[in-house]
Amino acid sequence: MVSTAGELPRTVFNISSLVSFDIPNNEIAGSLPADLCYLLPMLEHINVGINQFTGEIPSSLPHCESLQLIALSANKFTGIIPKDIGNLSMLEKVYLGGNQLTGTIPHSISNSSKIIILDLFSNMLTGTIPTFLGELTFLQRLILGPNLLTNEPSLGLSFLTSLTNCRSLSQLGIGPNRLDGVLPNSVGNLSASLEFLDATGCHINGVIPSEIGNLSNLVTLGLGENDLTGPIPKTIEKLQKIQRLQLYDTEIHGLIPDNICKLTNLGVLNLMNTKLYGSIPSCLGNLTSLRTLQLGSNALTSNMPSTLGSLKDILYLNLSSNFLIGPLPQEIGSMKSIVQLQLSGNQFSGYIPTSIRELQNLIELSLSRNRLQGPIPESFADMVSLESLDLSLNNLSGTIPKSLEKLLHLGYLNVSFNELSGEIPNGGTFNNFTAGSFIGNEELCGAPQFHVKACKDPNKRTRFSKTKIFLVYILPSIALIIIAAAIAIWLLRRRTSNTHLLVWENSLLYPFNKRISYHEILQATNNFSEDNLIGRGSIGLVYKGIFYNGMVAAVKVFNLQLQAAFKSFEAECEAMRNIRHRNLVKVISSCSNPDFRALVLEYMPNGNLENWLYTQDCFLDIDQRIGIMIDVAAALEYLHDEYGTAGIVTPMGDVYSYGILLMETFTRKKPTDDLFVGELTMKKWVSESFSQAVLSIVDANLLAREEEDFSENGSCMSMIMEVALNCTEDSPDERINMRDVVGRLTKIRQRFKGL
Repeated sequence: MVSTAGELPRTVFNISSLVSFDIPNNEIAGSLPADLCYLLPMLEHINVGINQFTGEIPSSLPHCESLQLIALSANKFTGIIPKDIGNLSMLEKVYLGGNQLTGTIPHSISNSSKIIILDLFSNMLTGTIPTFLGELTFLQRLILGPNLLTNEPSLGLSFLTSLTNCRSLSQLGIGPNRLDGVLPNSVGNLSASLEFLDATGCHINGVIPSEIGNLSNLVTLGLGENDLTGPIPKTIEKLQKIQRLQLYDTEIHGLIPDNICKLTNLGVLNLMNTKLYGSIPSCLGNLTSLRTLQLGSNALTSNMPSTLGSLKDILYLNLSSNFLIGPLPQEIGSMKSIVQLQLSGNQFSGYIPTSIRELQNLIELSLSRNRLQGPIPESFADMVSLESLDLSLNNLSGTIPKSLEKLLHLGYLNVSFNELSGEIPNGGTFNNFTAGSFIGNEELCGAPQFHVKACKDPNKRTRFSKTKIFLVYILPSIALIIIAAAIAIWLLRRRTSNTHLLVWENSLLYPFNKRISYHEILQATNNFSEDNLIGRGSIGLVYKGIFYNGMVAAVKVFNLQLQAAFKSFEAECEAMRNIRHRNLVKVISSCSNPDFRALVLEYMPNGNLENWLYTQDCFLDIDQRIGIMIDVAAALEYLHDEYGTAGIVTPMGDVYSYGILLMETFTRKKPTDDLFVGELTMKKWVSESFSQAVLSIVDANLLAREEEDFSENGSCMSMIMEVALNCTEDSPDERINMRDVVGRLTKIRQRFKGL
């Protein structure tokens, strides 16, 4: 019996009469012998998919003349596809996806005329997509992406025309690849059996030809992430069997045609980030099979149709970043299966409908950046599955309902920048939230951790006494005199000496936070004990501090022996004064004297990215890593927008550093790793692997745990590394900005999740 791990014993290949070599889904490593088919000449089936094989595909493979199945998917094979593979006249199925193969698609493969499946996904194949594939007339499934295949400019996408000879073709995937050209009208002449057509991320331009409507058996059509223009063709209504229609991230424009509502089997409609405008067709509510409706980041206007409430089985609805107006319809409460509802970035007004309480499967609700008013409904507590709630940047008033404490799964809450008042609840998951969740609501009160004023004790009796007269009328006058004197002294000292400048500036920067003394910091950090040390930077150290009032904070101590530390302290004080962003650590207070400077920051109990990447018992999956990097990018985007032009931060330098961090996050290799010696840098390492074998540099633990779909993972990794390389261009002017980084990573994450 063959072991399920390790290398195969040589004796396995001594069974010359072996017909089927079938060992998929194991952890077998090593390489297949180059003379495999001299040793096992009778082979009809070879299936070693989803293992750890390395090396080249055996060059003797064409000598297994009876071979019908070659399945080598999801390994680490390198090198080229054997040039004589077409000598296998009995060959029917070829699975080579999820490897690190290079070179071109061999011409001889056209001689294997019985091939019905040719699957080459997620490799590093180059050259053009050959027209001779059209000679495989029995072909049923052809998957060519993601690879690095290109197109002959003079021929356009003529290979699609050649594939019209394959009358049994049911699945065709050509993206992502670096193709350029116009989608030919002949696409409508592809097999009447075609059910799956995916050309995502192929740089296709021009309009979607009306002939696309001839593909009447299509179930999936993916044309997203291209340069397509023009309107959605009216002939789209002929695709009566279509279940997934993805045209996102293109330049298509015009109205959403009403005849799209005739596609009654539609389950996924993704038109995100295009140039569509006008109103949302009310007839979309008739598409009761819809599970995902993505219309965000367009220029849609008018109201949210109440008919969308008829989509009782919809799971994901995204109408964010449009120009929708009016109240949210009460019918929204009828979408009882929905788990993600994103309506942010519009101009919705009025009250939040009470019917929203019916959405008991809802996990994520985002209503931020609208003009909603009135109270937060008490009935939000009925949405028992809620994990993320964003109501920020509206005109909501009243109190934060204490009933929200019942939402036991609520991990993210943002009600910032509204007109809320009263006490912040302190039960349930509220103890886990930070001040950023509530900032911009001047009338809120509550616990010190939220950086709001303390609530009045309702049990205290109020009396109009001499004490009250003193507090209300006399004390403010005295305070004004003291402030005026302080400013005068500050100005005088600024002229004569800069020694204590930041002490005074700091008291003005943080008027609502008591300054913390050196002695308090010394006690909180246990005399700067090594046990309290949680981070090292280029200009100082970061300690965990526990203060006398129980507050836990991070204390960033600047190394004043470095000139850069003075500038950094000043820059951080200036920048942090007005920073309002949920992904940036909040400054609580500071300590500054001629010999010591420190910032007291919000403490992050979950540790840092380095611990999660490099600690043996910690693990972040692909989605978590993308999510973290989106948050980092969003914070940098905010800083660049707010402070880049003032010279407080350097956007292009930050972009480069971010690109290196993005590489580190998915390769689990530090820029200082021993691997990078001489002229080999992390950037060069990734760049060279990107064009050959991107999966070979990805964190092995990541792929081992996410091996269900190597095609999608390989595509995801390629796109992420492309973003990282765009960030680290040698010329600062050629680097992408952080807004584009956020957008591209968000789309990659949506695609990876299958939204």
